[in-house]
Amino acid sequence: MKRSSVLCLLAAAVTVTTSVHANAYWQWRDANGRMVYSDVPPSGAAARVLRAPGRLAGEYQPVETASPESGNVPAAVPAPAPAKAANKTKEAPPPTAEEAFQKRRDSRLKAAAEEARKETEAADREARCAQLRNYASGLQQGMRAAVAGPDGSLQHLNSEQRQAELVKTSASLEKNCS
Repeated sequence: MKRSSVLCLLAAAVTVTTSVHANAYWQWRDANGRMVYSDVPPSGAAARVLRAPGRLAGEYQPVETASPESGNVPAAVPAPAPAKAANKTKEAPPPTAEEAFQKRRDSRLKAAAEEARKETEAADREARCAQLRNYASGLQQGMRAAVAGPDGSLQHLNSEQRQAELVKTSASLEKNCS
């Protein structure tokens, strides 16, 4: 490729990337009338939002907040009711969309973790059962078996001990692996 065509492609890529990122910002006027640009929304009653990410200019119409000194309360915001009794408990405000999302996400994550734990337990149980079945099969076929003694040394099982071990293993299989 020619050098000029590579430079054109690079310039086009930068232009596209810049235009995509240029639309992802908030614009508002603060309490002092200064224009503020940010990638995060204004906090609380910051001021009038002029532009929000993903919205074209003029589409976003925020609710105007009343300033304490003006005494003007917008018609959309009802005046707060006077407090009747100090001993009444305050009702919790309804959850915000973010809180509701977090709660749903946490419940999904807990459910997924519980499901993964159950699957792991089932796989472990199945592996233990397979080991017990193999051990019982070996005992039935008369293979040499040994158990650890109190001092840690191996003690080979005689035929009576083998039969007792087989009964014990069969009971464990019946109880845990049926």
